[in-house]
Amino acid sequence: MQLSVLDSLIASKSLLKHPFYVAWSKGELTLDHLRTYAKEYFHLVERVPGIVARVSVRVTDQNLKNRIRENMVEEAEHVELWKRFASSLGISEDELLNHQASEKVQNAVKAMESLAEQGTEEGIVGMYAMEAELPAIATTKKDGLCKFYGLNSDDAHVYFNEHLKEEEHLKVWRAFDVDAKRAEAAAQTSLTAQNQVLDAVCEECGISMVC
Repeated sequence: MQLSVLDSLIASKSLLKHPFYVAWSKGELTLDHLRTYAKEYFHLVERVPGIVARVSVRVTDQNLKNRIRENMVEEAEHVELWKRFASSLGISEDELLNHQASEKVQNAVKAMESLAEQGTEEGIVGMYAMEAELPAIATTKKDGLCKFYGLNSDDAHVYFNEHLKEEEHLKVWRAFDVDAKRAEAAAQTSLTAQNQVLDAVCEECGISMVC
């Protein structure tokens, strides 16, 4: 099965439908909300390279393995870009690195890591489900930062600009055929974990999770 078959499932649980991102796109967040988000979400951002590494070690085709490793290098670079986003909100690198993510965020990230450890297909699907909508999500975030929050600097936008180019990563994942049943289960796990991260941010910010 081609991974694009999962696109409708991914869209049905799109993060763009989550109350936190809905509030972002309507200008209903405060800068303190964004700071909480930046610190909590960093726990996922800094672990994505490790998730991709878990996938890489299980792939036998050397060409695809090399392409996945390229993705991994880029994901490591994205960690530094997130630090720049955080700095645009007045968060120092020390504050970001020393922040203890909420238990709910930690559990969500562990679920993503565990998914990648289950097998090659699960890891590939987990990453595809996380990256498929990143260009649309990045566009929405950039628009909100400009329109509502006065964040127009390169530092504020550099992480999201990078994710407008996610198609190259998606091509790597789409090169694989996956079992339909296993793929759907893995996608559900990935999407649930991603939404759980934003649930946790809402809880930390005291934001209602009812749109």
